[in-house]
Amino acid sequence: MKTKKLNAKLIGNLAPYIGLIAVCVIFGLLTNGKLYSVTNLQSLTCQIIVTALATIGSIFVFGAGFFDISVTGCICFAAVLGGMATIKTGSLFVGLIVVIIVSLAFGIMKGVFASLVNVPFFIFTIVLGSVLSAAVLVILGSETTLYLRNAVTPVREFSFNEISIINIICLAGFFIVCLILFNYTSLGVKVKNMGGNIVSAKQSGISTKKTTITVFVICAIGFAIAAFLIMIRTRTVGGSTASGVGNDVMVALVLGGMPLSGGPKSKISAGLLGAATITILNSGLSIMGLDTGQIQIFRGVIFIVVVLISSFSYRGKLLPR
Repeated sequence: MKTKKLNAKLIGNLAPYIGLIAVCVIFGLLTNGKLYSVTNLQSLTCQIIVTALATIGSIFVFGAGFFDISVTGCICFAAVLGGMATIKTGSLFVGLIVVIIVSLAFGIMKGVFASLVNVPFFIFTIVLGSVLSAAVLVILGSETTLYLRNAVTPVREFSFNEISIINIICLAGFFIVCLILFNYTSLGVKVKNMGGNIVSAKQSGISTKKTTITVFVICAIGFAIAAFLIMIRTRTVGGSTASGVGNDVMVALVLGGMPLSGGPKSKISAGLLGAATITILNSGLSIMGLDTGQIQIFRGVIFIVVVLISSFSYRGKLLPR
């Protein structure tokens, strides 16, 4: 019996790695190696890093039991305001400050709402995401896209090598900080306990309100970095900025080996593994010639499947909330 449990646990731990390898091999063959062309690998690297940053930050939120589907709206809104500030001042530093302030403001707002208002949090995020998407369109007005090249003074354009270095530094730094916080401090324990059972967490003396605000602030930092990297890489911002990232984050969490319900099974590594898997999957489908609608359908089916698998695998093992 013990051997079976150990084998099941080992398979469960290895499943995300097996899934990533399988996706790499399958789509490498289906695309006749085009998936691994130099140009596509360069694009994949940037996309993986952005998704990974958003996913790693979201692990704290989902791990604590909060279902946040306003990811795309928050990143898009922060990037657009940051882009506008950059264009008006000609300073990327000012743009970065605006992106951080806007992201932190939304993070604190969501944290306060989740900790104080007795309304299902996912409903709030549905409304917030819709409002932010509409607000971006209102702010842009007749313009659908803003270009950094139109700044009052020339904004530095980074080469691919420079972008790559910036991406790696940002991802590595954020990942290491989150890994330490999640695995080697009391915050990680509190997050997992809250995700497992919020009532038990309160009874054990955990300050759920303080922890809730903290996890949303950490998540907001990941969103801010992702928004800024998108802005300096594409040098454009608009209503379609970060489109699809929200769905990718949720699928990435489960593909990385973490249940969307959070709790004890939450782990930071899910951010990297899941982000790589879903990004390679998206790229492979695109190279195969599927149009946007078909890709969305395929991703939607995958999301439903992984959520069902996650539900059957974990929900029955958790205490009632």
